[in-house]
Amino acid sequence: MSAVEAGNTDQIDYWNGQAGEKWVREADQLDRMLEPFIGAVLDAAAIQPGQRVLDVGCGSGALSRAAIDRGAAHVTGVDVSAPLLALARERAAGAAPLEFIEADASQWQAETPFDRLVSRFGVMFFSDPVEAFANLRSQMAADAKLAFACWQPLALNAWALAPLEAVLPLAEAPPEIPPSGTPGPFAFADADRTVSILRKAGWRDAHAAPWTGRIRLPGHDIRETAQFAMNIGPTARLISQQALDADRVQAALEASLAEAADTNGHVHLDAAAWIVSAKA
Repeated sequence: MSAVEAGNTDQIDYWNGQAGEKWVREADQLDRMLEPFIGAVLDAAAIQPGQRVLDVGCGSGALSRAAIDRGAAHVTGVDVSAPLLALARERAAGAAPLEFIEADASQWQAETPFDRLVSRFGVMFFSDPVEAFANLRSQMAADAKLAFACWQPLALNAWALAPLEAVLPLAEAPPEIPPSGTPGPFAFADADRTVSILRKAGWRDAHAAPWTGRIRLPGHDIRETAQFAMNIGPTARLISQQALDADRVQAALEASLAEAADTNGHVHLDAAAWIVSAKA
């Protein structure tokens, strides 16, 4: 990866392998699932017309495009995933104020300061988060603000937990639980720790506000939603770790998800996140 510096190697390899390809294939439905958090993040960021915005872990660029709609003069999206960035550039074709850069945001340096830093579930993967956020702060203008969304604990996120629990009876052993704070989707589940990281990195007035609600899981029907859970998230990792039988897993998932489906076969489950804000 020519544009990516050394560091966060495991995550860089992960997002440029099968995971990145899976997220590209599911991009439309993932964006639909995570759409409620776009407004929450941008409201917290309070973007003003004419400002320069940095979107960290931009993925396929949904938040970046929304920031332009909020009046940003220019948005730079940074991500380590070449597959997702290719999709982001395709979707932003012709939008001059948008650029997408393949880089490790924990080390990357911009030529011009930013007025806002935003992220939708893209900042929980740094191997050294204090160092990463210190580097990002060094690229902010004097009055800059930060706003990002990160997940609360897995136990409060039924969208991820319910499919996992449905499959556990098929597992030979409990799933491997990474140590608290390990880079990954739930690395910032502890709000106090997250706020402390930002303070150590030099950010001021750091605060984590809770967001709770129900989100629609990807899939046009229960069968597709079960397949999504088998491909992305904690359930997918358990399947991979223990080589579980795909047919039995899908049957268990469909039976469980049917209990949460509406009359159209769409599955809505509880979600809990933190909307974190701070000043440079």
